[in-house]
Amino acid sequence: MGSLSKELRKIQMVVFDRFMRSSDNPDEARLLAEASKQIPKDRRVVIVDSDLAYGNARALAIDLNKVLDEDELLFLAYDQAGLNWAKSNGLPAAVFSSKSEANSAELWDKLIRAKVSVYDTHNWWRTRDQLLQRSLLEGSYKVQLWHGATGPVGKVFGLERLNTAKTFWHFSAVATSSVGFDVLVNEPSQAEYRRTRSMIAEKSVHDVEYRLVEAMNSQSWMPNENVKILVAPTYSESTEGEDQLVAWIAQLAGVARTKNWDVDVALHPGAKPRVAKLIKKHAKLTPQIDGITTSELLNYSAVVTDFSGIAHDALLLGMPTVSVLVDFDGYQDLCPSLVDQDQMDVAYVVNEINNLQHQIELAIGSDPLASAREAYVNKVVTGLQALPGVNTRESVLSALGA
Repeated sequence: MGSLSKELRKIQMVVFDRFMRSSDNPDEARLLAEASKQIPKDRRVVIVDSDLAYGNARALAIDLNKVLDEDELLFLAYDQAGLNWAKSNGLPAAVFSSKSEANSAELWDKLIRAKVSVYDTHNWWRTRDQLLQRSLLEGSYKVQLWHGATGPVGKVFGLERLNTAKTFWHFSAVATSSVGFDVLVNEPSQAEYRRTRSMIAEKSVHDVEYRLVEAMNSQSWMPNENVKILVAPTYSESTEGEDQLVAWIAQLAGVARTKNWDVDVALHPGAKPRVAKLIKKHAKLTPQIDGITTSELLNYSAVVTDFSGIAHDALLLGMPTVSVLVDFDGYQDLCPSLVDQDQMDVAYVVNEINNLQHQIELAIGSDPLASAREAYVNKVVTGLQALPGVNTRESVLSALGA
């Protein structure tokens, strides 16, 4: 089944590439990109939000809004919900559209004249609008905040994952812009791999996820008297993986009811509807799909996940993290992954489902890894050679000429 899925994915990617390159979009995008390289730039940073609102772009936008004038910053929301969020936080913002609408010419002008653009996404090829907005920003200094999925187990995004001909990436690299970056932000762990293999960038900047900066600087996580567990898996790559996921969540939920623990389930936005239905049926829990902010994350006693990057968020916040790897072999077959042993050593790892209860009880009870986790965080911050967030912020402001 795994091999068949890989072959179907390869066919899908190549067909999509052929379709996009046969349309008018690539030529239009290339012309806009060339124009963007030639047009003089204004002192402006454009923050491009991701479709999944990872949080890094939003946190940086709020921070930059404190030091930049209104005409020096633009938050480019992905949709109306993102625009509403930006306006509620007092950010100058807009939603891009290739249609002729009120103020659309003014917005295009701002993009093509922007000196710096900041991204927090890996979805380069989704829509025509995204294609054109990236082309308008081609001449800007491009910073990528999206690190890839980091944590004890991190997904590989790049040619290894797609396992397909470079023709697909030819479309992304030639027809669009913002694939080759000026700066890619990485944690010190796995930084060189991600810079050279996952995404192309002129240089790496070592930093933490920007959404964690405020919390890390305030050292605000503390164990809760009432146990509250967050279950936050990534999306499964197969039906078998989904069934394994449901099985361990159901077991965790059963234990929690006997212990009077509160359990919240936050599914990945890409999770299939059947996963939520099965969790409701077998675990008697209703998953939430909206994601978890850093401030919400800090309210939990521990985070239980499989291969989600939220594991690293929790570790850097000093929170006990339980990594359930019962389906790792099957997952690895469909989604090549990286294992970071330094992070694995400070997480409570579950390789067999019958060890799940013991590891969770350790995490929320005596927490024997607390000191090792603190040492890991200190090592990460030392590797930054600056306070969390400083390197990212300075790379943007330096490119702007501030």
